[in-house]
Amino acid sequence: MAELKEEVERLRGIRECEREIDWWTHTLPSLRQRQQVEAPQEAEVPLPSCYQAGGDLRDGGEWIQVPARGGRRIPSRSPSPSQLPLHNRYGALELEDQVNEDQGVGEALTREVPRLSRATPRILTASEKRKRRVIVVGDSILRGTEGPICRPDPSHREVCCLPGARVKDITRELPGLVRPSDYHPLLVVQVGSDEIAGRNPKAIKRDFRALGRLVEGSGAQVVFSSIPSVAGKYTERNRKTHLVNTWLRGWCHRWNFGFFDHGEVYTAPGLLATDGIQLSQRGKRILAHDMVGLIERALN
Repeated sequence: MAELKEEVERLRGIRECEREIDWWTHTLPSLRQRQQVEAPQEAEVPLPSCYQAGGDLRDGGEWIQVPARGGRRIPSRSPSPSQLPLHNRYGALELEDQVNEDQGVGEALTREVPRLSRATPRILTASEKRKRRVIVVGDSILRGTEGPICRPDPSHREVCCLPGARVKDITRELPGLVRPSDYHPLLVVQVGSDEIAGRNPKAIKRDFRALGRLVEGSGAQVVFSSIPSVAGKYTERNRKTHLVNTWLRGWCHRWNFGFFDHGEVYTAPGLLATDGIQLSQRGKRILAHDMVGLIERALN
């Protein structure tokens, strides 16, 4: 906005100079005639204010040398400012007027600029057939399962554990995990445990839909795992878990994504840590075993 104001001030100065030139263009011929008939007396013609000159701007105005009385000549002047290019010189002034008129919606226009400049992330995969990669990505529930999951094929399996991650965090990180050279990779998403207690199920569903739009049509095989239920069958956490899992199952089937249901396995004694939310060592072994079985079935 500061640069626009500077440009406006510069163009206004040019406009005032041209008005002054226009005034001299019309005044000097009549002045020359008066000098021929009036008594020899030097008269000083006052310089008019730029705001006193009327009429429209003209492109043909130029500086004219007028000989003074007594043989003295006016030194040569630099080229007239009116010789400057005139094409679209006052676009900035028009823009300023538009900005003033649209001041009420200025903030809305400003908010739209980032949306236009941001590029939507995409997942790219290869069409050339080769050995498939497996990427298991999720929140803190995957901590400690890396070894058992990757051991059967360490060079083509990867577990990405993001402690505290939400579904939208997986959406942000996933494009960096899939390589353009991957052929039909298998993506297993295990997320939701770290946010189910503190967020509205509608918000979690909205984030799952955004993740689905990211992976849809990417050439990857995608499987979403349910959010494990925890101890306490009638807790508010389990109620929201059941709502999201029921919706997630139907949504995956409609969009041709895979769905893996943990069921009520982790509500059994000894499978949860002392906080009643995270998995115990025994629970992690069971989760890793389930993931390995899921991967083998999906690849074969």
